[in-house]
Amino acid sequence: MPGQEHPAAHARVAGSDVPDTPQSATPPSGSLASRTNRPAVAALIATLAAVAFTLARWQTWAHGRISAFILVGRHFATPSQLPHGMPLVKTYGYDGQFFYRLALNPFNLHHTAYGITMDRPYRFMRIGYPVLTWLVSAGQHSLVPVMLVAVNIAAVGALGYLGAIFALQGGRHALAGLLFPAYFGLLTSLSRDTAEPLGAVCLLAGLLAIRSRRPVLAAALLAFGSLTRETVMVAVAAIAVMRVIGILRGRSRPGREDLAWVVPAVAFAAWQVVVKAATGSVPLLADGGRNAGTPFIAPLHAFRHNLAHISLHQFDRYDLWFLELGILACFSVAALLCLRATSAPGHERLAFVLYLVEICVVTPSTWNGLDADMRSFIEVYLLALIILLGTPRRTLGAWLLPSLAALTMPALIVITHRRFIGS
Repeated sequence: MPGQEHPAAHARVAGSDVPDTPQSATPPSGSLASRTNRPAVAALIATLAAVAFTLARWQTWAHGRISAFILVGRHFATPSQLPHGMPLVKTYGYDGQFFYRLALNPFNLHHTAYGITMDRPYRFMRIGYPVLTWLVSAGQHSLVPVMLVAVNIAAVGALGYLGAIFALQGGRHALAGLLFPAYFGLLTSLSRDTAEPLGAVCLLAGLLAIRSRRPVLAAALLAFGSLTRETVMVAVAAIAVMRVIGILRGRSRPGREDLAWVVPAVAFAAWQVVVKAATGSVPLLADGGRNAGTPFIAPLHAFRHNLAHISLHQFDRYDLWFLELGILACFSVAALLCLRATSAPGHERLAFVLYLVEICVVTPSTWNGLDADMRSFIEVYLLALIILLGTPRRTLGAWLLPSLAALTMPALIVITHRRFIGS
């Protein structure tokens, strides 16, 4: 099974310095630990958890209407033109309405179609999730609301599988990989039909393909990932930097390995051209001011604003925001302290640092999203986990990963409860 190979056999990437990772003790044959030490088991657990959460939300908050997950807002909708039976919310709705609109027909790039008007050109950049949903729904509009949810459930299961492979390559039990789909922001993605789960799958699978020296597969995964969430290009940039450094230092030569960053870059740029031809705007440039700003200003502003509204008498959304921030900070600090000791390839370590920089330059609209559960910061969490799982036990200690896992539980419980009683 590929997930049980030792990382020294395939984790060295040209242009990256990858220290050896010691293997952990193999669980006794026939024991429960041995039988569950498989990526498929982690994938099954993650999938069942996602299905259980989705069914519970469907029957409680959504009252049996799966299309309610989309949250189409009256501000962007023309009710008479919407597909039959689509429920509306009173205000602006949520991002899922734009993914739904594109999933009905991803080749229709008009500003308004099927009763939904796009708010910003950058929505057209994130075409991967709608395209996959359109494919699995066979172009049937009535199936799109169900398939938006189904794709995300499958993606959460895939995160469990991929996380288990990272765990096994780090010399740990496969079930440690369940930390990957345990990011609290994924609950909001599952609840509201957004692209983070699929984007995360493409990112992690692409990184594993590079570790396995399969550049063509990595190129395809990262290219599709960049068209699902543009933030995947941060990891692509890290791969490019490490490859160029390796070439300049004479440690490697240009070759097939460069497909892993060249193809995604070309695909991303080509789609920008397509969207420009269809809409008149280059989405990445047209919305730069909305999605990026002065470094550190947005997080500091959000911290100060939310601290002024924190409640000492009841646990509300401001308290939850600080809990989520604290969890993300703990994972990030731990990963930073392990950067030198981890067996993660150089491009993965660089990608983690670049993702930290990226979240520090996003605008207040991202940081101030009290109801988004920091879903946009998922890459920081995932890369931090990769670094921690690749750190030798003697360096990390036996207590750190279990302690970090325990930290995530309160946020998961609170967000689950909120999604069962509210949007």
